[in-house]
Amino acid sequence: MSSHTYAINPTEAGRAPGEPPLLEAKGISKSFPVRLGTFARGAVSAVDDLWLTAEKGQTVGIVGESGCGKSTAARLILGLIDCDEGEILFEGEDVNVIKTDTYNRRQLRRNLQMVFQDPYSSLNPRASIGELIGFPMKVHAFPADEIGDRVGSLLESVGLHRNHAAYYPHQMSGGQRQRVNIARALALDPKLIVCDEAVSALDKSVQAQVLELLRDQQAEHGFAYLFISHDLNVVEYVSDVVVVMYLGQVVEVCTSERLYEDPQHPYTKALLDSVLTLSRRHEEPASKLEGEIPSPINPPSGCRFRTRCPHAMPICAEQRPAPVATEPGHTVSCHLYADGGQGPVTIDLSSTDSESADSKSTVRRAI
Repeated sequence: MSSHTYAINPTEAGRAPGEPPLLEAKGISKSFPVRLGTFARGAVSAVDDLWLTAEKGQTVGIVGESGCGKSTAARLILGLIDCDEGEILFEGEDVNVIKTDTYNRRQLRRNLQMVFQDPYSSLNPRASIGELIGFPMKVHAFPADEIGDRVGSLLESVGLHRNHAAYYPHQMSGGQRQRVNIARALALDPKLIVCDEAVSALDKSVQAQVLELLRDQQAEHGFAYLFISHDLNVVEYVSDVVVVMYLGQVVEVCTSERLYEDPQHPYTKALLDSVLTLSRRHEEPASKLEGEIPSPINPPSGCRFRTRCPHAMPICAEQRPAPVATEPGHTVSCHLYADGGQGPVTIDLSSTDSESADSKSTVRRAI
């Protein structure tokens, strides 16, 4: 297991030196056994040596293609599944140790909450909205006479009316149901909320309303978000730090501003170039990926992105790239940046004696 970390400077993150981050994932890995035939067995490498840090009041976005391990990482952090390797620290305490004690485990559950992707299937259709929001408070022994008032206050805080407590999920729209999910996640005053594709099932106009709601609640209560999404525009809007994953591994970590201003890993560049915009709807992407994602049952050796990377070198098949800090707070796992390299460089080979402008060509080389 490697010993690197992607932590942002603690003073920049708003905590005193020596104070632990809210959440640290240190080299966590998870594989799932699969049957390959009558007698053959294998394993799907879902998350491999993931390092992640989340500070209080911070939003950490996780992006990547389907199957890159985003949701598995979220479930590992929440303790819904156990890690094969590595450790997860919450406020400096090992989550695996916390879970062995009943009282501490209940406190951990209060502090870690989740907003699920599907606002339809995540709500019990037989329970009223008031019962759904109030149930976590009953489990954690809130006074019975306070639950009703708190349910009403939570509904109002997410833009609904107190009367909605008597409604059932089928009587509400998709956007209203997701607001209910957010209210339920806020019920126990958590310190970290995991949003797993929390707005992907909603219309664009409703997405904007829910994102504004999430930001307003964070500003009011000061909790942290772990925000998982395929929508790069959404991640740019809500995130302070972005983690880019490919086939279970982290390839780039930096602030959202730097990621969109100066993406450095070839995979990150390809992701951003794939975003459709009105200004370049007729243009070919500058970084176009070829081929499919390799099977996580048998991932490529060395760099897992090398089979699709236009800058692949022999070392990419032999050795996994170590994370390199290309600037403060910006880390890239790519051999192009090893030993002081500057990554892919564009060289203009066009000359003044070319027969026509069409003969001009631009090639890329790797330093």
